[in-house]
Amino acid sequence: MALALAGWLALLGIGGVAAQVSPWILSGLALPCLPGLWDLWRNPSSGLTVGAGKIRWHVAQKAAGVALSEVALLRLDRRWDLSYRATLVLHSGAKLRLPQPALPPVQALKTSLAAHGIACQRHLFSSL
Repeated sequence: MALALAGWLALLGIGGVAAQVSPWILSGLALPCLPGLWDLWRNPSSGLTVGAGKIRWHVAQKAAGVALSEVALLRLDRRWDLSYRATLVLHSGAKLRLPQPALPPVQALKTSLAAHGIACQRHLFSSL
């Protein structure tokens, strides 16, 4: 993320110096960088752990978890941007969506949950 922000700001700098783009246009094009700069400054941590009978995840200051005995399966939906959306389907029928920043590599998540006897379903490119 830092490289993408640096690249975008470098292009804006080049546009301002070499192409003599108006400062108003440059400031408008720099606005999308503000949330990324804020995240870099805050540096929130995120992660997911499986063990001790629970699966727990945290993103920034929010944390949640569920007992592994309640989880029926892991559903992985491939999205059009080639990332995955991970959903835990509970035995009660409820669904818990795992937050994207907390997801480990998909293969590691699958093998970790399979070691605890939780099945995995993969769905490729669902549009809804």
